[in-house]
Amino acid sequence: MKSLNDGYVANHGNSSETFADLMFCALVVLVLFVLALAIEVSERVRAELQAEEPAPVEVVEEVELVEMTKEEVAELSRSLQEQASEINALREKLAESINEISQQEKAIASKVAALAGEQRFTGAREPASLNMAYDYSEDRYLFIPARASNHADRRLSGESNVTYASRKTKELVAIALQARMQRQFTLDEATAIYEAFSQYQEVEPTEDSYRIISSDVGITYHVTLCGYIAGDTDISDAASQLVVAKLLQVYQSKGLSRDEMYPMVTLNVDEQSRTIDINGVELTASDLKEILLSIEGRGAMLDLEGLSGSPPKWLAEGALTPAGYISKIPKAPSD
Repeated sequence: MKSLNDGYVANHGNSSETFADLMFCALVVLVLFVLALAIEVSERVRAELQAEEPAPVEVVEEVELVEMTKEEVAELSRSLQEQASEINALREKLAESINEISQQEKAIASKVAALAGEQRFTGAREPASLNMAYDYSEDRYLFIPARASNHADRRLSGESNVTYASRKTKELVAIALQARMQRQFTLDEATAIYEAFSQYQEVEPTEDSYRIISSDVGITYHVTLCGYIAGDTDISDAASQLVVAKLLQVYQSKGLSRDEMYPMVTLNVDEQSRTIDINGVELTASDLKEILLSIEGRGAMLDLEGLSGSPPKWLAEGALTPAGYISKIPKAPSD
């Protein structure tokens, strides 16, 4: 203040003016401080209000509704009628599908019921046998599909002698050509396979009642077919006698005696190598199929060994199903 006073004195001022100026400066500083404080408080309040401010409310504008014209009403009516027709058609298809599903469920239920128990054979009366052939040009044995061979031999209704002879020759030639492409067996192999089929019980009628007898699996053959397989169109008497003698060699080996009404054969299945062993003879699924197709008369029970569950696909589709084994394969009772 002293220095200010000195300044004012030099400029012809007094002490009252100096004090008034000083108060004015202090007042200005105070006003500025208050303004700064107010601005700071205002900023903080605004920040807090923005944090607590709710989300803006979306205002839905009112949509103006207009009346439909007659053309639009007619178009809408036509569209609804078409949709109703489509719905009715879908309902009809749905009803048909439900009916089909119901039929399929019944069929599946029947198969499940069959699979729940053992495969059963009833009403069999014909003797069981294996249809075989002997190729004397190669000294080999073959298993021939019984159905094809029997069809060639059986005379059809209305056939003349010439027609029957011509058809029989054609069918036997076709069987022979097919047989040349399949597996052929040595005497030891053919004997082992035949011996694997057990004996079975057969009902033999009598005059007053019946009796149960034990029967061997037979061997059926066609001499002319054996000649065709060997490459001859006409088979000599010597060749015919040789065929009979060779097949009798196989027939000498009888299978085990069992009490079932059907012969039984054990198949040892190797899933890893996809092979089947019958009494020491290793077979593929195709080989097994030919053997199973050669069975005639009353079929045979298959005892599958080496499987933990159902037959694998390669065995079922390669042998069992084509040979007619479409139900559960029974497990033969143990002795």
